[in-house]
Amino acid sequence: MKKYLIVATLLLGACTSFMGKTNYVPIGPQDLSRQVQNAKDMPVFSNPNQIDKPCSRIGFYQVQKLPNDASVIKREIEKIKKFAAKRGANAIILRQYTNEDNVSYPVNLSSYFLKYIDNLTPEDEEKIIEFTSTAVVSGDDR
Repeated sequence: MKKYLIVATLLLGACTSFMGKTNYVPIGPQDLSRQVQNAKDMPVFSNPNQIDKPCSRIGFYQVQKLPNDASVIKREIEKIKKFAAKRGANAIILRQYTNEDNVSYPVNLSSYFLKYIDNLTPEDEEKIIEFTSTAVVSGDDR
């Protein structure tokens, strides 16, 4: 039994080594309508020019130091989509950065979570107004 526990611990440790370091920065109200987007159907854009609806950025999410493995990156993008959907996002702008040779470890992903403005509920609009009226701009010395 002890042998299986050691093997399981080693396997779990190996799995976590493939996961990158994550960082989420909210840049808008976070309690907007959550049920607006299914994570599986969430559009992922690579360029802001691809977006055809008015939207606002509500968060920035970054994953650093991923191995340059397509299956790992794909799984991480699916996790980002689920995380964004829980925050009320309708879409994501995703950028991938690698070393200059484009094959080296690590890979870094950065993404902005987008909320379409044309499907805001009246409650969402109130939350945005409240957020913007209480937000403090860095360097504002008034």
